Amino acid sequence: MILRPILLLVLLNLFVPLCSAQAISVVSSQWPPYVDDSMPGKGLAVELVNKALQRKGYQPTLHIYNWQRALEGVEIGVFDATCAIWKTAERERDLLYSEPYLTNTISFIKKKNTVIEYRGLADLQGWVIGVVRDYAYNEAFNRSRGLIKIPANFSVQNLQKLNNGTIDLTLGDERAINYTLEKFLPTKVNSFEFIQPALTFKKLYLAVSRSNKNAQTIINDFNQAIAEMQQDGSYDQIVSHYKY
Repeated sequence: MILRPILLLVLLNLFVPLCSAQAISVVSSQWPPYVDDSMPGKGLAVELVNKALQRKGYQPTLHIYNWQRALEGVEIGVFDATCAIWKTAERERDLLYSEPYLTNTISFIKKKNTVIEYRGLADLQGWVIGVVRDYAYNEAFNRSRGLIKIPANFSVQNLQKLNNGTIDLTLGDERAINYTLEKFLPTKVNSFEFIQPALTFKKLYLAVSRSNKNAQTIINDFNQAIAEMQQDGSYDQIVSHYKY
């Protein structure tokens, strides 16, 4: 008879935290290997964000839409947050940003047998560069008029063109390009190389809709959780699972 109240107390203590976990809807577009709902951890960015939020008692749920719909949804408060976003002054009007938790390295990639002496954008005049439509590479590159840019809808199309020799260069986030090569051109991975220096580095953030009354608390909790994860090694452990 004594065991039953003790068992009930234990069960209640386990159940209360589950009930008190705050649900938070997180939206993004597919962007492997950062966001990909086909991966076990749903991608590097999602896994880091989920673990950080769960550490502080939140219960995140991921929703996948195209990027325009995802961004509009979090800006107007249909969703609480987006997990992998770059910061702009325009977006800050509607979104509250965390501290950056990852860095995207945006670089040019070429075939190894193509000789290009590269120190800056001026050295790329005359070369044919595959770009993705509406991709925010960096202001200097987007505004440059002396470069030959051939647009495509997806980075995989540019990598296939690069492999076929119809363009000389393409560019994008190094992890995303490596992932795409391994998935779609696995036998050609060693035929390509990134050229240095990188075009730019972009910080990746969690952003919460300003219409959420708990936005600042969520951001503060997330920042603290990421700092704790970096200290206890769990951050590096997650990153190490993504070899790209």
